Amino acid sequence: MSSWLRREVKDGLQALVALGLEGQPAAEVLPRTADIWLRAMQKANIGMSIETVDAPRVRAGFENLFPLLRRWPSPAQLIEQVPDRPKRQSLPPAPRSEGEEAEAKAKAALTDIYKGLEKGFTLSEQ
Repeated sequence: MSSWLRREVKDGLQALVALGLEGQPAAEVLPRTADIWLRAMQKANIGMSIETVDAPRVRAGFENLFPLLRRWPSPAQLIEQVPDRPKRQSLPPAPRSEGEEAEAKAKAALTDIYKGLEKGFTLSEQ
């Protein structure tokens, strides 16, 4: 398990404990509770693999969850509050070679390749 995800879930659960919500797990089962939350986060298929991208999302999920709570939440409630990953910037389209000159160069290169293939391959002697 990712150490950063473990840290983010631990910090979030500690904040939940500080709220003293109804239905809060007993102190002796909190470590097991944290393990269950970690597994739920990993299985949720919401992208939890890149610390620099996903750690702030987990923090934001907890922050979004806090004002909604009256009782101890389930992992599903947190997962619903985790924002989507930011959209990746698209690469610009590849530049196109246009014109008769570029086409002539490409044909000449193909002709050279075909001539080389017709000759066959030989190993140089040493």
